[in-house]
This record gives sequence, C-alpha cells and structure tokens, in this order.
Amino acid sequence: MSLRPKYRGDEHSNPRRTAKRRFLWLRRRRFQNLCGRWRNRNCHRKGLRKTALKANKESISKKEDEMDNNNRISLTSGAFRAVVSPSTGGSLLAWQKTQAGGETVDLMRPALPEAVEERAADKTAMFPLVPYSNRIRGGYFIYWGIRRTVPKNHPVVPDPLHGEGWQTAWDVVDAAENSATLAFDHNGKSGFPFAYRAEESFKLQDNQLIVTLKLTNKGGIPMPCGLGVHPFFPKDDDTIVRFKNKTVWAHEAAPAREKPIKAPPEWQFEKGLKISGLELDTCFGGFDGKAEIVWESRKRKIDITAYSDFGHVVVWSPAGENFFCVEPVTNANDAFNLASRGVAGTGIKTLAPSESLRETITFTASEL
Repeated sequence: MSLRPKYRGDEHSNPRRTAKRRFLWLRRRRFQNLCGRWRNRNCHRKGLRKTALKANKESISKKEDEMDNNNRISLTSGAFRAVVSPSTGGSLLAWQKTQAGGETVDLMRPALPEAVEERAADKTAMFPLVPYSNRIRGGYFIYWGIRRTVPKNHPVVPDPLHGEGWQTAWDVVDAAENSATLAFDHNGKSGFPFAYRAEESFKLQDNQLIVTLKLTNKGGIPMPCGLGVHPFFPKDDDTIVRFKNKTVWAHEAAPAREKPIKAPPEWQFEKGLKISGLELDTCFGGFDGKAEIVWESRKRKIDITAYSDFGHVVVWSPAGENFFCVEPVTNANDAFNLASRGVAGTGIKTLAPSESLRETITFTASEL
C-alpha cells in the first residue's frame, strides 16, 4: 500500500500546484525588485538633475544680480534718484529728479547708451579723478630723485590723463537705499608707480548728491597724489557759470607754464559767464571751492561745494558740443612735474605710508 496521500481537491495538498505557485510568486517578487531598483535609481537621478538644474538657475540668477549690481546701483531719496556704475570706473550714470507731474528730468548729462557696455566713464554723468587730476606731461615725473613713468591711458591724448579710477572696475563695499560705497586697490606694479587704496561713496540726501573720495597710501614710501571729480552738465545758450578764480594755471592749447598767471577779464567767472560762448580746457587757481551753474530757461540751478583742499577748478567746454564740465580738483594740471621743479601752490598732497586723504564734494539742485 502506498503511503503518499491521495489528492482530495485541496490545492495545498497538491505538490505540483504548490511548486508552480511558488515559482510564480518568486518570479513576481524578482520583477518587483528589479522595478523597484530601476525606479529608485532613475528617480534619484531625476531628482539630482532637478536639483542641479535648480542650483544652476540660482547660480546664473545670482551672477546676473551681481553683474547688475556691479553695473548699476540705484539710489533714491524723495523725488531724487542717482544711478552708480562700479564696473564703469566708479562713475555716476544719472542724477535725476521726478517732478510733481511725474516727469523725470536729468540734472547732469545722462550716460550715453553705450557707456556701460564699453566701460567708458567719459561717456557717463560723472567719474572720479584718482590718484591725480588731469595730465602728466611727457608721461613721467621726478620724485625722490627717481624718474617715475606713468603710461599713456587714452587713445587720443598723448599724456596720461585723469588717473586710474575712471578706467578701473570698483568693488562694492556697501549699498543702501540712498548710499553706496565703492573701492579698489592698486599695487603700484603697473600704471601709477605707487600702491594705494581708493574709496568712493555716494549719498543722496533730498536735493543733495554728496560724493566723498578717500585715498590711502599702501606703500612703504611717501606718495604724491591728488583728487577730483569730472561731472558733465548740459550746455544751453543761456547757461551761466559762476565761481571765484584768480589765476590760470594752464590752457591746453598753450605751452606749458611754470607758474599761473592772472586770469584775463574774459575768463573771470566771479560775476558769471555764459559758458556757450567759451571754448575752454583750462585749469584755474584761486578757487574757493564754491561754484554755481544756472539754467535760466530750465528754471534750475546747481550749487557745487568742494570742501577743504579743492583750490583748483578745471573748466572744459568743447566747441560744438552740448555739454560742459566744471571739475573741482585738488591739484593743478601737470602738478607732479611742476612740484618737482619747486613750483609752489600746485596742490599736490604727499601721503606718508598708511596716511589717507579724504575730500567731499556736494551738488545741490534747486529751482529758480
């Protein structure tokens, strides 16, 4: 008699069916495991891709924001607005006022459309003059008995011009709603042969634009230097410029002079002169730091107050152009060479190592 149990219809008592079901169960589990591993692996990769794409977009957005901040910083105070461009030589792109009717007027010549893209500070509303103003004739000067060479930095002008700040990308140190501070460091190994740190701050205070420049000697020997600003103003037929001046240091069309001469009557600005009738690129001495520009037809004026050491002012009024410049500066044109030859009153400042020169210029806009 066989001891194997007889089939009674119970599936679990049928060995063949039990084996088949177990085989199907194992195959299903294996398939599920494979699907699970594939799903986990690919979903993980997809998640990584999403994370990477998001991080890349955030990085691009951050870079664009940084680029925009480096190209343009907007300052506001009441009805007044200023736009600063650190990357374009620490320049001012615009100074504007919004009128009661909503119209926006420019208080200085606004930057030309290509100024930021070309990094052309001379196409903006204003740029800083550091670490000296105007030209160094011949591209060198003698200091401490050593010939110091300064390379040419303009495609047309044969002499080095206006220092280095206007051709340097400045770093943003601080920025707020109505103020911004910029800076850059120069190691003295190329360009101007002394190491220094330059700082520039802009502040809007209602109808005032306050610009402060600071220069610090970062080298191991005394450093000669100067400071100034180069603003551009719209020129109308009735624009009047008024400031106190006693002497003329240099007119670019004339030969170099060893000392200033008395200003001729046609260049005495104390009583006010129409700038449209003058063709000038001239440095005046005896400046008391105060200037007034009046636009009769626009019913507007700007007062310039340059504190402390601004004993000179450069007026540039090119023929055939719709702008002019009134530039408060500490040093006369070619002051390094003049000072090296013993000429007094050039305005050159000498900074000991770690010593700083700090100057402030205020522009005040008002209605007539």
